[in-house]
Amino acid sequence: MSEGMASTLRARMVARYVELRGKLERIVGSRDDAADAMQETWLRLAAMSDGTTTVNNADAYLLRMAANIATDRYRQDNVLLARGEIDALVHMVDEVGDPERIASGRSDVQALSLVLARMPARRRAILVAARVEGQLNSEIAQHLDVSVSTVEKELRAALEYCKKHLPDVEAAQRGHFAGPRKY
Repeated sequence: MSEGMASTLRARMVARYVELRGKLERIVGSRDDAADAMQETWLRLAAMSDGTTTVNNADAYLLRMAANIATDRYRQDNVLLARGEIDALVHMVDEVGDPERIASGRSDVQALSLVLARMPARRRAILVAARVEGQLNSEIAQHLDVSVSTVEKELRAALEYCKKHLPDVEAAQRGHFAGPRKY
């Protein structure tokens, strides 16, 4: 594009800015996005090198250039994942669906069920309330009509019992089971 053509397009853009931005706003659906695209169009016009291209309809050329810029921006802004993130996900090992892990988990749950069945009822209720339901010791004490220290002793005894009778279950050996506590 010749230097004269770039100057002509810039002059045309200044003269028709409001109308061009209005048309672009209707195309992209946002006043801010249209204004940003118009500004980028201006910068690209300023950076254009000499060439032999001629433009028959300056308004259409400027509007198409701005619409393409807005479209490119929209696509960049609405990418859900970056290429590196997609590559990382493709190569990620899915541990959830591993049959060996599922079988091991089921075996652990079955062993825990047997251990819980052998526990005294109040101790089992305290362990379930604390570790499965996430209740505070004070809430458990109030619900069972016992002292907080009794709840603490029973919970400690329940965890020790699980450690002793579930030597192959990693969660039991760490002393905690799944479930949030509200401490």
